[in-house]
Amino acid sequence: MIFAEVYNEEPGIAGLHYIALGIGLTLASQVNARLLDRSYKYFKQKNNGVGEPEFRLPSMVPGTIILPFGLLLAGWSAQHHLHWIATDIGIVCVGAGMILTFQAIQTYVVDSFTLHAASALAAVSCLRSLAGFGFPLFAPAMYRALGYGKGNTILAAASIALGCPAPWLFWKYGKRIRMSSSYAHAHKEESDLGMS
Repeated sequence: MIFAEVYNEEPGIAGLHYIALGIGLTLASQVNARLLDRSYKYFKQKNNGVGEPEFRLPSMVPGTIILPFGLLLAGWSAQHHLHWIATDIGIVCVGAGMILTFQAIQTYVVDSFTLHAASALAAVSCLRSLAGFGFPLFAPAMYRALGYGKGNTILAAASIALGCPAPWLFWKYGKRIRMSSSYAHAHKEESDLGMS
């Protein structure tokens, strides 16, 4: 939409900008895959050798900052008709922020509900799919009414309001939340008995 309407590019050329999203997703996922286990081992060692699912969350913090930054950069670059590379850099940041958050959430859920990880991941996927279903229903009207700058500012504000507190809240209250689940609690009891 942006590259066809703002930059007047043909569909074939406009489609090339998906490469920017791919670059952000690929680079961040590869870096995060290497750092995720390192940070987990570091926090586990600091916790007397006891691992906790919350030790998977630190990589979520930069994701919650990079994502809204990318939304703002892409939206306002397009709004002010800056060179297309500025918009693409914003899209790279959006991809990087999304994958950093995604990987941290996925590994946290798997570590929290190991015996029921598939069901827990399905619940997370369902919520993500509902957001993916709902966004196209209002996005075109929102961008027509507000433009790309203000439209992306609303999305960035929502991602800051929802995303930035999440890693801190899960770090502080995650164990309490997990222990209130009979599925996570059952896993804890089984591992205490040496069964898992």
